[in-house]
Amino acid sequence: MKLKSKVPIAYDGFTLLDYISARFTYLTRELWQIRIAENRHSRNGEILNENSVVHHLDLIYYDMPEEYLDEPDANFNYKIIIETKNFLVIDKPPNLMVHKHKTNIRNNLIFHLREYHKPPYPHANIVNRLDKNTSGIMLLALNKKALNELSQQFVHRTVKKTYYAVVVGTPNPLSGTISDPIGKIPEPSQKDIDEGRFVAVNLPDAKESITHYETIKSVDGHSLVKVFPITGRTHQIRVHLAHIGTPIVADPSYGFNKNDYLEYCAQKSINPIVSERHLLHCSELEFTFGIANIRAVSPMPAEFEI
Repeated sequence: MKLKSKVPIAYDGFTLLDYISARFTYLTRELWQIRIAENRHSRNGEILNENSVVHHLDLIYYDMPEEYLDEPDANFNYKIIIETKNFLVIDKPPNLMVHKHKTNIRNNLIFHLREYHKPPYPHANIVNRLDKNTSGIMLLALNKKALNELSQQFVHRTVKKTYYAVVVGTPNPLSGTISDPIGKIPEPSQKDIDEGRFVAVNLPDAKESITHYETIKSVDGHSLVKVFPITGRTHQIRVHLAHIGTPIVADPSYGFNKNDYLEYCAQKSINPIVSERHLLHCSELEFTFGIANIRAVSPMPAEFEI
């Protein structure tokens, strides 16, 4: 299978090895060196070596070895709920990564939209990212102008975002604002890496993070919470809800792992909620494009009813 990448201006003048190893970090520099030596990279039909110089806007093709094409399954049952010439609004299911990862080169939303969807959207780019197991509304731009206009609204915090989450316990107070700053863990432990935990609150280089929430109802040791994130830090809602003592159900990164959760429920004499994914759903985005005010809605999944 051949993959292609367009060289950004930041890599203009790099050698092929420097470019590939710096931009595509899912392999080490040493492994990329081996792949390049196998004559797997080309430009305009010409095989490149590790010292070949690449330039801005070059299209670099990579012939991926067949043994690396076996990827984890993904859920491609997404729905395009708004389509214009400038952007798409998609209702994303759980178990779908939005962009490529070292184990999901093809089985991700962007690759599927660009290469497999009929018709394809070759210039689709993510405006707001959702985690693999977070479902709901995603916004994608179809050209650079739209990408800039829509992205700036997230930067300036003018997009209204609404999520639902099912959490363990009951928030105290029932409604409020969580404003603890969030930052990357500077030296994550192997346990952090294995559990997918890369950020935490109140670290030295943490950034401003604001999450409003309100409890809709509490039943049998769990609560349905409506969440309104103002900032958009990585894993923000998951981290903030866990920080106040109410982690999202089935979120082992920041809450209980499966065994600890079952033990907790047994100790509290409450019924556990069985879920294959963390219960977080982006239900609504309100934004503008040109002079239009747009409200995109995805109904709360039935599994969130408690």
